[in-house]
Amino acid sequence: MMLLALVALLLGVAGCAGGGPAGPPPPPPLPAGPDLMAKAAVAMAQVQTVAVDVTVDPALASIPVRAANGKLTSAGDAIGTATLSQGTSNVEFNFVITKGVLYLKGATGQYQRLPLALAAGIYDPTALLSADRGVAALLRTATNATTEAREDVNGTPAYRVKATFDPNLVAGIVPGLTGATTGTIWLDQESSRVLKAQIDVPNPAGGGPVPVTVTLSDFNTPVTVTPPS
Repeated sequence: MMLLALVALLLGVAGCAGGGPAGPPPPPPLPAGPDLMAKAAVAMAQVQTVAVDVTVDPALASIPVRAANGKLTSAGDAIGTATLSQGTSNVEFNFVITKGVLYLKGATGQYQRLPLALAAGIYDPTALLSADRGVAALLRTATNATTEAREDVNGTPAYRVKATFDPNLVAGIVPGLTGATTGTIWLDQESSRVLKAQIDVPNPAGGGPVPVTVTLSDFNTPVTVTPPS
């Protein structure tokens, strides 16, 4: 009996020693939201060029710009397209902004040369990289930042951060976003740059807020903007 008990004990110890495969280690704690926003503000202030894509939820019919995409520089140059609401239809325009002048072209005809101030109340893409009214300022003045999760944005690891924003700065980036104070920012885990921002806009028709989404890419890729001929 003693021999059988000793064999059973040894077998039990051997089984415990194997223990099976160890599971993956738990992920590290999420970084604090205010720290991430501070780093992102610094990172975005150093961006010289960027590609931007703006989409507006169809429920926000009062906002003139319905969609936009293009390439911008911190010097205030930009080139791309913008879809604007005109009456009961949407019209796509090509735009070029350089040296403080806006060149605008509809579906037909030639480019028209216009003062850049004319675009400011509808959609001014040059605001995005402005040091005092663009994304860097929006991040720098954000409050109540809370890191919610780790997620990928187009294959890039990012932190998802919920925050409260200055509504005046929000309206400066996308005119017409009256009363928009909260949103979600996705920050590149490595560079701290903004990969995507989703601003919660009150729905005039009632119900919950609806989103305006801004996606950024191609950071510091060379961009050449020249006046159209």
